Amino acid sequence: MAYTVDYSDGTKTAITVNDGTLNIETSLSLVGKNYYGYGEVIAENLLHLLEHFAGGTAPSNPSEGQIWFDNTAADKEMKYYDGANWISMGGGSELHTIQDNLGNDKQVIIMKAGGSIIAVISSHEPFTVSTTHTPSAAVQAIFTTISKGYNLNPTTGTGTDFFYHGTATRALYADLAELYSSDQEYDPGTVLMIGGEAEVTQTTEAFSSEVFGIVSSNPAYLMNSAMEGTTVAVALEGRVPCKVIGPVRKGQRLVSSEEPGTARAVSDYEKQEALDWYRIVGRALADKDSEGIELIEVVVGTK
Repeated sequence: MAYTVDYSDGTKTAITVNDGTLNIETSLSLVGKNYYGYGEVIAENLLHLLEHFAGGTAPSNPSEGQIWFDNTAADKEMKYYDGANWISMGGGSELHTIQDNLGNDKQVIIMKAGGSIIAVISSHEPFTVSTTHTPSAAVQAIFTTISKGYNLNPTTGTGTDFFYHGTATRALYADLAELYSSDQEYDPGTVLMIGGEAEVTQTTEAFSSEVFGIVSSNPAYLMNSAMEGTTVAVALEGRVPCKVIGPVRKGQRLVSSEEPGTARAVSDYEKQEALDWYRIVGRALADKDSEGIELIEVVVGTK
């Protein structure tokens, strides 16, 4: 004789289980009377409940309030069924262990919204995320490197990425920079001009009228950050290290030199000769006595 199984919510229609059958209207197999082999079925039901239906695929025919452990390598999170969708039970942030490209474990906090990673918080020095460590896959798909601090999902202007909205009152570093395509990689401090096979290249002559900016080492604010290909961050305003050849006095104006990618000081005589202001890349913030090339702090964009 068939029997019925009532839901906790009495407004739902009870499940009828016929004799000699398995009812699979839910994720469990409900055993009808006189069903042969019922022991295995009941044991499997208990195991599935014990493990919360652990698997990479959601259990079929779920019931409202049911719990599922999604053990997908990149996620591993508890979810509950709200009657229509599986909802993550995790908080807005979770502690995860990922690896760098050398195989070292790195504990980070991953922040999510709507199942998508919006940020990663790290206390480690900058590292490259492993491409072979499976638990790191979700992070590596978004971030090539993780820096110390708050790493926001990089924006490309698409609807799936995230922007920062707010007011920044302080910045650790000192220059305003923008990414430009370049004909090759350049070291921080290299003096650049517009030209070459890409948008910018290093200067190659003294007093270049095409001088544009200096390669930044750690920009306080980086514009056009999602640009792809071979790029350099060009400091346009602020203070930044610069490659300078020859002696320099603090406050002297700097122009490009004959040494590629290097600046030099403008002498008093050259200033008197009505040097065009657009040839000036910045002003020195430190003295330098040597004849060789050294990095010194300069104010870029100041004439």
